[in-house]
Amino acid sequence: MKEISISDLSSFGLLIGFILVFFVLIVYHGLCLWGAQSIYHRHANKLIAKKQYFRMEIFFFMGLSALALIHLSEIAILSLLGLMHGVAISIDHAIVVIGGIYTTIGSEQAVSNLPSRYRILAVVLSMSSLFCFAWSTAVMMDMMRTYRKVRASDGTIVSND
Repeated sequence: MKEISISDLSSFGLLIGFILVFFVLIVYHGLCLWGAQSIYHRHANKLIAKKQYFRMEIFFFMGLSALALIHLSEIAILSLLGLMHGVAISIDHAIVVIGGIYTTIGSEQAVSNLPSRYRILAVVLSMSSLFCFAWSTAVMMDMMRTYRKVRASDGTIVSND
């Protein structure tokens, strides 16, 4: 029977840490989306009721920008964590590596240049970011449904419900 070494325990602890980061990222993302979506709907319905359609269009694009900023904030937070734990040597390197992994376009070279104990980070971050992007897409479609109500050229409310 193989004895358990300290390095095995270290890898297990690292895996548990990555799983914890996965769940914290999902919770953070969910709370941000919930806030952005509730603010959007509250104000959008007021703008539609007041027939301020131009402001509604601007507010829609601000809502989409908020979704993008949520993802950028996650990359920034993960980059700072990566820098603190030695995944990257500088903040710009951390943003490139973590951002590439987060958006699932990371190159094999970037992942292979990671310290060996952090290579599983690519799998965990890619998987969590796929969930985050899918969730954001669902929120964006919900925002789009409200936005489509004001897209008639004569200013009347159009509803496809």
